[in-house]
Amino acid sequence: MQNTLVIDQGTHASRAMLYSASGELIDQVVVPTDLVQIDHERIEQDPQQILDSVQTVIATLLARNHVPIGQAALATQRSTILAWDKRDGRALSPALSWQDRRASSDLMQFKPKEAEIYRLTGLPLSPHYGVGKLRWLLHSSSDVQQAAKNSALCMAPLVSYLLHHLLVDAPYVVDHSNAHRTLLFDIAALVWSKPLLELFDIPRCYLPSPQPMQREWGKLNGNAIPLMAVCGDQNAAIFSRGALSEDTVVVNVGTGAFILMPVRVMVSQTMGLLQGIAKSDGKDALYLIEGTVNGAGAALAWMQQQQPVDDLFEHLDDWLAEIQSPPLFMNTVGGLGSPWWSGGCAPYFRDSSVASTESKYVAIIESIVFLLQHNLERMQKIKPLTRLQMGGGLSRLDGLCQRFADLSGLQVIRFQSFENTAKGAAWLALGCPKKWSKSWVEKCFVPHKNDKLKKRYARFTDEIKAICTQ
Repeated sequence: MQNTLVIDQGTHASRAMLYSASGELIDQVVVPTDLVQIDHERIEQDPQQILDSVQTVIATLLARNHVPIGQAALATQRSTILAWDKRDGRALSPALSWQDRRASSDLMQFKPKEAEIYRLTGLPLSPHYGVGKLRWLLHSSSDVQQAAKNSALCMAPLVSYLLHHLLVDAPYVVDHSNAHRTLLFDIAALVWSKPLLELFDIPRCYLPSPQPMQREWGKLNGNAIPLMAVCGDQNAAIFSRGALSEDTVVVNVGTGAFILMPVRVMVSQTMGLLQGIAKSDGKDALYLIEGTVNGAGAALAWMQQQQPVDDLFEHLDDWLAEIQSPPLFMNTVGGLGSPWWSGGCAPYFRDSSVASTESKYVAIIESIVFLLQHNLERMQKIKPLTRLQMGGGLSRLDGLCQRFADLSGLQVIRFQSFENTAKGAAWLALGCPKKWSKSWVEKCFVPHKNDKLKKRYARFTDEIKAICTQ
């Protein structure tokens, strides 16, 4: 029960954090990473920059904290894919971001098999997931094709690339939660699905070995700290306060927004929501129902390109408090996620001919709430819920949390710790201890009557339906 090192590699930054045995944050180091948006569909990152940033945050944190560290955890962005040469670890491609949709047209040929894909994976056929990117790499990259001819090709989620470089024995492995987001993983059997590998024409020999999220993965290079948990970022986020009560869902709002509800067994009807793996330890697995919004922080970044505002976050809460009748923003940034799973059209504002820049930013925040609400309504048909537990960078906005409370009719709880992913990963690495820092409730948002918000939500819903039928 010594201190835990957590490595959290997200879309825009790599972090190393040090947690006490009871879950208190001791120290953290952050290094930003770049996201390259080539166009509406092609979004990439530099694998070497990501790896360098991870190694830097680890070294910096350990250099200034001379304390016993008993274990480590690694959490990463999911559905980001790259290829590398297993002989020297050299990246053969950019890291194709989870937001990347370049495989959209290629995947249309598999539409007739969508029901079977969902039955095996719990996921819809979507270009955001790994298989389309794997196919694109195999078909479009001469470096990847040459490595395949030389039997030297590794082609996998980002987490596998990091594990290959961070662990002493340079293994070629992937955890269950990241393997799942490739659309090639049998969620019940917890193995690569032979029917799906054949359907998508992905040779098994190019893929890593799937492993339970909680296990001893090996020792970190340079310090011999055992890595005891590896998972996707959102899978870790639901455990930031330890085991989750049955009537609570976790909402994590960062670059994307995710709403997560643990369930003990798989659900037969999810109404367009995802099914995933909350945790696995080699003996059993805990599942989850998940809704996903692609355009959260990514939508604000899109707006910053259109109408930039200096020190945006210093203004947002004031604007959210002052502006009560913003225009509608049809938030298709990155495509529509659950429950629609549609590329949609380019994002646009409705009734904004005289709208101010400030009101447009408020409209974007409201669109995030509206998209989350659609997912929440479907979750409530699966089981009753009484409160929402908010985390992630955008949860710091009081106006976002209050609007979600007003629209959902549920109590919204925000805790002092915003870094849900890292804290949840630490809990998994420690073997899910019963005594865990619960964090102070920083603020509780009680639902208020807000008829104007609900009317905008109804108009937003009608517009989304129209977009999806185009």
